[in-house]
Amino acid sequence: MTGRPTVSVVVPARDEEGMIEACLDALLTQDEPPEQIIVVDNDSTDSTARRVARYGRSVLSLPEPRPGIRYARSTGMDAATGAVIGRIDADTRLPPDWTTRVRAIFADPAVHAVTGRTAYYDIALPRLVALADRLLRRFWAGRDGADLDWIFGANMAVRREVWHDVRGSLCDDAAVHEDHDLGIHLHHRRWNVVYDQRLVAHTSARRIRDPFHAFRAYLLMTEHACRTHTGLVDPRSRWRAWATNRVILALYPSLRVLHALHERRVTRRRRGRPWRP
Repeated sequence: MTGRPTVSVVVPARDEEGMIEACLDALLTQDEPPEQIIVVDNDSTDSTARRVARYGRSVLSLPEPRPGIRYARSTGMDAATGAVIGRIDADTRLPPDWTTRVRAIFADPAVHAVTGRTAYYDIALPRLVALADRLLRRFWAGRDGADLDWIFGANMAVRREVWHDVRGSLCDDAAVHEDHDLGIHLHHRRWNVVYDQRLVAHTSARRIRDPFHAFRAYLLMTEHACRTHTGLVDPRSRWRAWATNRVILALYPSLRVLHALHERRVTRRRRGRPWRP
């Protein structure tokens, strides 16, 4: 496929009434809006479905009653009609040039999937945190940023035919990050996943509010993925996951403070009180 492809964007959502509208507003106001936006309601118990319904025909809403982001992701990506399928999270707020960049990246037929970096919109010192995130992702991407065995679910896109090729090989394991699993199987089937640091997605740092034991368990799912994909994952990938997790766990207290400072500032603004660090 050559030229500038059509783009579908899939957004899995479960109980995201506080996030989904900002996510969809950012998608609908892209410089080059996607041809299709799909929200997969993963059995929400709040007003998520009603809020999505307000967008009418601009957004295709699909139900997925089985709890789990891997099911919601697959339901949405199976239904996508664009030549390229983007996938983001419900707390993602894309910059206006995101789809433009995706189309430009996939004009190169050698690119089968792409992932990018993250900036966090709800944390103090966001530029410093974004720099740390950028350095870690460059560490994962390697020197040339191509032929990766990972992909980041909050900021990714894949050719539709590539998705359908790898779809049947994906794991049904709730203890593995579904995006990491996808990246491993894309790499195993010799599809070229590239990292483009210019492809940025703004997302929430809300997971840092989790207690340490829960946050640690979430991170260690990357190591579990490496162990359970023996023969598919290079030993260096397992070491990379181990090293990255220890760095992030060491930063956990600082990140938690920075997120709390941001929340405090927002609360004070809402109450009309001056912010004092």
